[in-house]
Amino acid sequence: MTATAGCSGPGSLDELSLIAGELSMDSIQGLQQYEYYRENPLKFPATTRVDFTEDTKAQYVTELFETGSVTVQQWPLVHRSQWGTTTVPRPTFLERDGTYYQVSIADEQQLERGRWHFAVERVEETPPDDATVVETPVNASSQDKRIIEAAMSAVYAGADDFLGEPEFEDLQTVQYHQGLDAEASELIPSPPFDYIKHQYSEEYYRPITEQRVVSVPVWTYTINGVGSTQAELIDHAKSEIVTHDLTDDLTGGAQNVVEDAISEENPRRYGESAPPSDPLEEVLTRLEIAADLQPIEAYSERIDFKDVVATYDGSGYSFGLIVSP
Repeated sequence: MTATAGCSGPGSLDELSLIAGELSMDSIQGLQQYEYYRENPLKFPATTRVDFTEDTKAQYVTELFETGSVTVQQWPLVHRSQWGTTTVPRPTFLERDGTYYQVSIADEQQLERGRWHFAVERVEETPPDDATVVETPVNASSQDKRIIEAAMSAVYAGADDFLGEPEFEDLQTVQYHQGLDAEASELIPSPPFDYIKHQYSEEYYRPITEQRVVSVPVWTYTINGVGSTQAELIDHAKSEIVTHDLTDDLTGGAQNVVEDAISEENPRRYGESAPPSDPLEEVLTRLEIAADLQPIEAYSERIDFKDVVATYDGSGYSFGLIVSP
């Protein structure tokens, strides 16, 4: 098979789509734009519905810089990119007291933990007269308010808050992580009310609590100094981020694939049906995606291979492959 430039148009149902965007990494702002440089790591959320407090994150960061390492649960200080059905860490840089550092993952594991969960589900019926009903905002402790608000927002995640229909059929729970004290919560093991009434929508929600065994990601981060000037940071960052070169030795068909992917013309991608043609396979091999790409029938939903940075014709591009079964 051969690749043909412009072979797919807008709205086509290609199973394999190679996309690319040009990167500008000649300034610290460019590194920050693409989330390689994290000027304020405290603003990056934990992988929980109720985020850690900034004080908690600040303690982690202080320990990291003072001791050279820190172990945390559920806080992805190192940015991760989607890679098929999993994720992979990206080069991540921080600054402290005039010195720039690269932060890396020294160890990662999954721990099984039993944790309380709180959730709400919308009910169609009006609560009985003898039910205890509270209205938002619920009068509760600061912690419990955050949990209730997160649980109610979770029901409509992806919708326009309380203006749309619930987005999920399954129960969307809020987990009591290590930053939330279940023993101090009036919601656990059961809340002191039977229903929550939303003050604007006037809809009713029933609270649910349960204990679950969950898999908790744990990361150990370490740091390595890379320089005291922005120029030193940028030089080092480029060496870590730009990991591939597509400039030389591509066949004509593979060059057409890359040209389509980086093109400013609509549809700004190269697409074809699975399995990949020889030219596309050549490019995916050079980008080290091919080895992890499974046959299309192995996927039940869209998956992405993201953020492979390569040079081509003197410029840097971030390539990604979208697989749409």
